[in-house]
Amino acid sequence: MGDKERASQIPDKSRRRLLLLLPIAAIGGVFASVGSAAIRFLRPLTSAVGQKWIDLARLNEISGVKPIARKVLTEQVAGWSTSAVERSVYILPAKNNQVVSAVCPHEGCVVSWQDEENVFSCPCHDSNFAIDGSPISGPAHRELESLPSRVADGKLQIQYQDFVNHTQERTPRI
Repeated sequence: MGDKERASQIPDKSRRRLLLLLPIAAIGGVFASVGSAAIRFLRPLTSAVGQKWIDLARLNEISGVKPIARKVLTEQVAGWSTSAVERSVYILPAKNNQVVSAVCPHEGCVVSWQDEENVFSCPCHDSNFAIDGSPISGPAHRELESLPSRVADGKLQIQYQDFVNHTQERTPRI
């Protein structure tokens, strides 16, 4: 038997290696795609919800000493879904137009301004807050959350942010 005949009978190892690596690469690609989608779904990219400045009111609309109720439209991100959510806030003209969230820091109910008693009142657990947002009575341990604000182009603007409820310390919700 000659060298040519022996060479034709020996299987080509590079072809076998390719046939072995192709399915492994394909399965690896599928797992990488599914894994990255799962990570993206379980830990979505954080949106700049708290970073966006939202127009709240023109400065010439803000007067008096009583809190002024306003609603703002924010984005809520859950997984891959983004939805618009209306939030309530109060402008405090007596505190240099400071803006506070209308969310009670105890359990997250929406407080309302009671003109007769001069207090913010939470309907869920009877927490009451002074005109500056500090707690007066009830189970709430923190004041109403102050929101970052600024004046730009004659408008009061805020960056809306949610906070973790029922805690002593002020912790932003991610």
